[in-house]
Amino acid sequence: MEAVNIQFAPATGTEEEWNEAYARLADYFRSYQLHNRIRRTQLILETLRNAAKAHAKDPSRTPTAHSIEQARLMLREWLGFIYSDLNLNEAQLEATGRLGFHLAGGPSRWPQFFLDEENMPDDMAEAMRSALRTSGPGMQVSKMTPRDIDLGMFTDVADDTFDRLGRHPILRYSVLLIIIGGVLGYLYSLFG
Repeated sequence: MEAVNIQFAPATGTEEEWNEAYARLADYFRSYQLHNRIRRTQLILETLRNAAKAHAKDPSRTPTAHSIEQARLMLREWLGFIYSDLNLNEAQLEATGRLGFHLAGGPSRWPQFFLDEENMPDDMAEAMRSALRTSGPGMQVSKMTPRDIDLGMFTDVADDTFDRLGRHPILRYSVLLIIIGGVLGYLYSLFG
């Protein structure tokens, strides 16, 4: 395991700004479920050193903005190495990499190799790639055609009833009078 070198003395920025950057980086790496504190501390310090160099060149941005940018850059380089055979843009690379790392069980199996391009085990890279290859079928265009709704026996009963009522006008008017009488009786009971 690599020794943790905690020497960090940025030439620009205040102590509060760099403490804020440290906290945001810890949250950022924690979002990858990187619970290995030693590895997380190594990555935060490495990122802060890169961010301090960038902040010295461009102090108009906050150390936190430089730090997150450096962390994302490190992540894209690492993922670009793993997924070099796939033709992905930056957004796809980050999303694919996050998914592949989690599907392969990276946070629990290889937390010490997160963002470590030089010492990455071959089975880790292969697991991250194969997790995406087997994640599911590709998108396909489907087409739906409208069909009549099948109501089963209810349709037959309704058709028979309407046929009978159509053949017997007296029966039809009787049913209509019963319905009107029922509605009027109900209204009378409500307001009467």
